[in-house]
Amino acid sequence: MVTKQIKFFNLKKIMNSGQIFRMYEPEDGRFAVYSGNRRLELVQKGDNTEFFCSPNEFEEYWEDYFDLKRDYGGIVQKAGDYAGTHSIGGAEFLKKACIYGADIRILKQDIWEMMISFIISQQKQIPSIRKCIEALCERFGEKHIVTCNTGKVESGEEVWYGFPDAKSIAAAGPDGLKGLSLGYRERYIYETAVKYLKDGIPDEKLKGMESAEVKKYLLTFTGIGEKVADCICLFGVGLADSFPIDVHIKDILYREFVGDDKKKEVETLLRKKSGTAELSRKKVLESLSYQDYMKIISENFSVFDGVRGIVQQWIFAYELYSLRA
Repeated sequence: MVTKQIKFFNLKKIMNSGQIFRMYEPEDGRFAVYSGNRRLELVQKGDNTEFFCSPNEFEEYWEDYFDLKRDYGGIVQKAGDYAGTHSIGGAEFLKKACIYGADIRILKQDIWEMMISFIISQQKQIPSIRKCIEALCERFGEKHIVTCNTGKVESGEEVWYGFPDAKSIAAAGPDGLKGLSLGYRERYIYETAVKYLKDGIPDEKLKGMESAEVKKYLLTFTGIGEKVADCICLFGVGLADSFPIDVHIKDILYREFVGDDKKKEVETLLRKKSGTAELSRKKVLESLSYQDYMKIISENFSVFDGVRGIVQQWIFAYELYSLRA
């Protein structure tokens, strides 16, 4: 067991942040994380976290997995400095979001696992995503049996399955994914597995590429679009500047970081195009292109160059928290 005192590290927030789908809290403060064919039990009390693994395994895998070497407090300080020198409405929102989300660390997960997990995540809620992924693991993953006090059972023996490799999925053929509630994603996953094998397991190649090259390559896989590619870059490849854009992020960017004059211009043009005075929020947000949103990010998040994806997670988490409050 390894015990560490870690600031800016909240396992419950990380579990619910949308970046990981195989992490559970069967008891308050006790967690189980599944990564590939690895399993880790953790107990967290305040700043103290117990990792139930050997020191070697912690140093070789889990320390980087949880991004424990990065100075998250320094990013929060940048947000405070930004708010102190910028008068735009988004500056104060950004400061509050960074304070709230600072203990959400960006996990460095397996690239292949992220590819399949985020293909599955499209148009699904987190409980459904978890269910589909677990079903996929049970059908194709390696079976493990452990004696434990955490995990998806309260105590005693737990049977769990590793994340399946591309070979096992591809070998099952186009119909091998039937019955897992994947719908149209069946084809995406199968074709992605086939290409992944054909390309020679590209993980190491991706790690040596520039960010733009990585994303361009990921977009060649069936079922991987802009947002999913950015998620894989951020949560798998470890490109901390990647900035996934979903409907919540679009709303934040438009609401907080687009000036009133620009909003008026966008909405006036949209009314002319649509021929109606009534504009839904969804229609307004969809009227802006991916490039438009990237321009907003570039203009307002340059102070966070190199770690913009971390800040993206924080504003996303803060938005969901504010909606629940």
